[in-house]
Amino acid sequence: MMYGEVLLLFSESAPCWTKELVSMAGEDGDGLEALCRDGLLDRSGETYFLTEKGAAAFRAEARECFFDGAPGERPEDLRRSIFATKLRLLLDGKHLQRWGLKEYLPKAEFLIPELDDKELFSVGEGLQWLWPFHPLVRSMREDFPVTGLAARGNPPLPADTVEKWFRKNGAVPERFIPDLLHLSRYDYKDYEDFTSPPGDTWRLLNADRFFCMEAPVTGEDAPYLRAVGRFHLVLEVCRRMILPGYMDKDSHDQDGINWMLFVFDRDEEAASLAKRLASYGEALTGPVLPAEVWTLSFEALSAFPGKAENIHDLLPAVGHGAARMA
Repeated sequence: MMYGEVLLLFSESAPCWTKELVSMAGEDGDGLEALCRDGLLDRSGETYFLTEKGAAAFRAEARECFFDGAPGERPEDLRRSIFATKLRLLLDGKHLQRWGLKEYLPKAEFLIPELDDKELFSVGEGLQWLWPFHPLVRSMREDFPVTGLAARGNPPLPADTVEKWFRKNGAVPERFIPDLLHLSRYDYKDYEDFTSPPGDTWRLLNADRFFCMEAPVTGEDAPYLRAVGRFHLVLEVCRRMILPGYMDKDSHDQDGINWMLFVFDRDEEAASLAKRLASYGEALTGPVLPAEVWTLSFEALSAFPGKAENIHDLLPAVGHGAARMA
């Protein structure tokens, strides 16, 4: 290899790196400057990304190494890309998943009804979710009334079902994009004979799903409730139009997991938010149960000793439950 493993870090799923992250990945962070001098990388502050020359070198290196990956392009939001890569490295490095697969998706997106805060929730007399009463959501429930196990008897919906439904209703959807979507597939070989339906773009079938968001820098609850409400809408759309019958139970009728996680730098901040959100009680996730809301910090992940057996052991050890299933 002419440029070593460092160049191949700059893939489509992780287009930006810092010296700290390269070191976390087990490579020499000082090699970034050498790649800059050769014209393969450019930088903005402490963040490095491929140039056109670097992308060509990446492809050549990938062919030589039989590496199945495409070079990453500089994203519009460098901070968000760095956040997703750091979280992936920490999660991946802190659990084994010995009998399963670990997947990390930094660009997964879901079409949901675009509602403002007043249409999503109210906190005047305790937390009340208003989105179930919105005309667009009512229409969705009328058009796709069957969910849960009963939906398994229906034929799979076409791949463009969600887009067509929004067009039919004359609505422009919002795109919900978690900063990182982690899919955990335990005992995955037991599920190899099952195929995702056409609309399951991100292969949610037979996976536990962890929707990770960088926590907003605010002392107010409204931005978090807004994010939780949009998470509710993702589950509503998935349960009715993307994976009806398989969002809460997998193909072997094992319970599925749908968690939202707010990620902070410091654990003190994560614990504080979990306590605040927990004060809303069962109302926080009431309309979309089964689902959970947690908080997490880079600090706690970094300090976790060794490796947990799986993600289900790791997150309760380092995170804080704001809305947990009994």
